[in-house]
Amino acid sequence: MSLSTALNLAVSGLSLNQRETALVSQNISRADQPSYTRKTFVTSDSVGQQGTIGLKGVVQREIDLEVQKQLTQSTPDTGYAEVKAYYASRLDQLMGEPGKSSSISGSVSAFNNAVKALAATPESASERLSTVSKAKTLAASLNQLTDDIQAMRSDVEGQISDSVNRANELLRSIAKLNENIVAQKASGQDYSSLEDARDQSVKELSTLLDVQTQVDRTGKMTVATQAGLVLVDAEAVKLNFDKTGTLSARALWTADPKSRGTGSITIGTADGPIVDIIDSGLIRSGKIAGYIDVRDRMMVDAQNQADALAAAIASALSDKSVAGTSAASGGKNGFDLDLNGLKAGNTITLNYFDRSTGENKVVSFVRVDDPATLPLSNNATGNSKDRVVGVDFSTGLNNVATQIQAALGSRFAVSNPSGTTLQILDDGATNKIDITNLSARVTLSGLQVGETGMPLFTDGVGGTLFTGSFDGANQKQGFAGRITVNAVVVKDPSLLVAYASGVAAGDPKRPNDLSERLTKTIFDFGSDTAVVSGNSSFSSTIEGFSNAMTSHWGMVSEDAKTALVSQNTIQNNLENRFADTSKVNVDAELARLTELQNAYAANARVMTAVKDMLDILMRV
Repeated sequence: MSLSTALNLAVSGLSLNQRETALVSQNISRADQPSYTRKTFVTSDSVGQQGTIGLKGVVQREIDLEVQKQLTQSTPDTGYAEVKAYYASRLDQLMGEPGKSSSISGSVSAFNNAVKALAATPESASERLSTVSKAKTLAASLNQLTDDIQAMRSDVEGQISDSVNRANELLRSIAKLNENIVAQKASGQDYSSLEDARDQSVKELSTLLDVQTQVDRTGKMTVATQAGLVLVDAEAVKLNFDKTGTLSARALWTADPKSRGTGSITIGTADGPIVDIIDSGLIRSGKIAGYIDVRDRMMVDAQNQADALAAAIASALSDKSVAGTSAASGGKNGFDLDLNGLKAGNTITLNYFDRSTGENKVVSFVRVDDPATLPLSNNATGNSKDRVVGVDFSTGLNNVATQIQAALGSRFAVSNPSGTTLQILDDGATNKIDITNLSARVTLSGLQVGETGMPLFTDGVGGTLFTGSFDGANQKQGFAGRITVNAVVVKDPSLLVAYASGVAAGDPKRPNDLSERLTKTIFDFGSDTAVVSGNSSFSSTIEGFSNAMTSHWGMVSEDAKTALVSQNTIQNNLENRFADTSKVNVDAELARLTELQNAYAANARVMTAVKDMLDILMRV
């Protein structure tokens, strides 16, 4: 090795020592900075035509790329679990504990007990007032539950908006850092701190969205969702959220912007159509996905439960069942049914045995007066096993019979023999079907018409009857927020007993019937209430359903908490594993300073030796 080569190596070594000393000092000073990763100096020979002419070095981050990838995949799941656990807990608190007087089931139980006490002493003015008071408390509890649920949905709508705005800021930051990193890498400058900043932006972004990243040889990072939606490439995309104001029970998300009542997340490209990210399922995890699930499923389930409970309470007291009477004609057998008093939303139920399949089948015909409402969803009733057919009553019973005939097919004979009578007969000698029952659910409109049932609960301040109508809108939707006690009964509580003029003040007939209706009537609560898993309805009494509601959210909350604890364990393990390789160990850095000090001294001695040798040569 020539003296000049030795001198060059020593000089470059001193220069690298100085740079690495500065780097180690930086590591120590920024050891507690959360986003900072340990930097090391990687040296290599600088080779010229005559061989090694010195040393060169580059700054390198000490990170485990595989663990970092796992952490990026885990972080969205943690954010999603946090959102679900938080709002499930809030819903659990709203519903209260089963059996507690402060819970929704407690309000139902208190009202049932008041009606039962009235049945025991119907002549008592105080019991009548108490019953009205408990009814008002129950209605107020359902009103407040709706207000609270929709307030939370509105809050979540705001959270989605804020999260989308923050995601856009982070995407722009990543795109800008990409530009700087590519430029500095191309010019041979240290860009490791820029990579730290970019990773920090990706980490925060991954709490909001499920993202994956890829870095090319130029240093540019591509960011996409796990479903493949590219968010950052040559530039950052912009997510758009058309935030809605205060949400109501009828403000639901749909894929159709014209009918949608909530905000949706979209992205538009210069060379393509607008894509609805929610409709396309392009966000699967992260806080934003959690907020969407809470707004559009969890809170909607809770509102559906409240509405179903309110509808059952109103219907239990105001509806009566009208049974069909046996009928026959030309060897065909079936039933006649008087439809007098049938209102929009009331149902006609046909039960028959299909001999060709060996199945008992149910068809529910729902009265509508607005043909624009048709067709109805098969989920229009709570029974998950029936077939639902909406029937337009606006053009008379002859046309009603024609519509029902068309829906049932040629195996049945449907007619309107006279007045308000509907007749449905089987196929006679063909004997493929047997009609087993025909009945109707009719909502009572009067308080003293000789019926022990009564419309104690009505819809809204105007006192509209609750019939389950679908005309214009589904009446049950949001009904828990509108249910109120019949104003006439509030003014005159004696109507809780007097089902007709001249009824004695101590007559227990109506209170007894109301108590029976409340405690023993079995309702089919639809699959949209989600009280049971799967696409199944839940058959129960009113009190049984109210208890199931409160128990349901207790279980949902506990499951969400368990899922969050499990996910936090995974997250913490990955965070610790990543920190083991990327965080600065101050003791190790101090030891490295000592090594650098020794190396600096060694290089200095080499330079001194070379100088001395050159001086000797110059004197020769």
